[in-house]
Amino acid sequence: MAPAKIYFSRSDRIQPFLEKALEIFASRLQGKVLLKPNLVSAEPYPTTTDPELFRQMIRLLKGQVELAAGDAAASDLVRPGKVLKDHVLAKTAREQGIRFLDFYREEMTAGEIAPGERLKFSAVPNKFDLVISLPVLKTHINVLLSGALKNQFGYLDRKERWRVHFSDRGLIHRAIVGINRLAPARLFIVDFRETLLASNEVRHGGKRARGGWIFAGTDPVALDYFGFSLLKEIEPRLFGKRPEEIAYLDLAKRSGLGQAQFELVEL
Repeated sequence: MAPAKIYFSRSDRIQPFLEKALEIFASRLQGKVLLKPNLVSAEPYPTTTDPELFRQMIRLLKGQVELAAGDAAASDLVRPGKVLKDHVLAKTAREQGIRFLDFYREEMTAGEIAPGERLKFSAVPNKFDLVISLPVLKTHINVLLSGALKNQFGYLDRKERWRVHFSDRGLIHRAIVGINRLAPARLFIVDFRETLLASNEVRHGGKRARGGWIFAGTDPVALDYFGFSLLKEIEPRLFGKRPEEIAYLDLAKRSGLGQAQFELVEL
């Protein structure tokens, strides 16, 4: 099997990178397209997807496809619906004339992630021809790495997210892999220009740091293996670790969601 291609830039000028990346993947940009940012909470980038990156994605896609966006705020917030409604990403979408869906308020469905183990999650992503995931690569307080695979966790029903986070540690890893099987994204733009170390939110102890990369591809496992190699250079919690020690990343590879081998192509 040929290595997965990962397209990258080390420039802070995101518009040229996004234009080139979308040109490479132009054949995928058809029909109904959903943008899935990393919204999380009211905290600014890099806790959440960069509003300027989000705006540029809308600008480049609007008029070419039937476009919408959506996410759900963190399950431990008191009023997640208000956080989402007032969020800069939702406001950006409205300013650009596209819908921003609150997954908690939309239709739910359910699927099996293991024999006898089911998850309730948003029915929205599977109603679209293409989901473009826009994660920020950063440390995660529970699973160490938040990137391409972890971003789809936002599809889960609020009670499910709470249960999965605070149940046995193995469940969250199975849930990350399971939701990527049940509602896969097919294109990823991973932002590591700025990041958080120690945790995925400042309110939980996250510390801002400089990453200096932005990269894109279609294989979430390869993207997260590459992301691990980048984050490991500046995150003390990852020093001395191998990517296989991230349980969901190893499980995703063994489950056939992608491969560990990748080829880097600079744009």
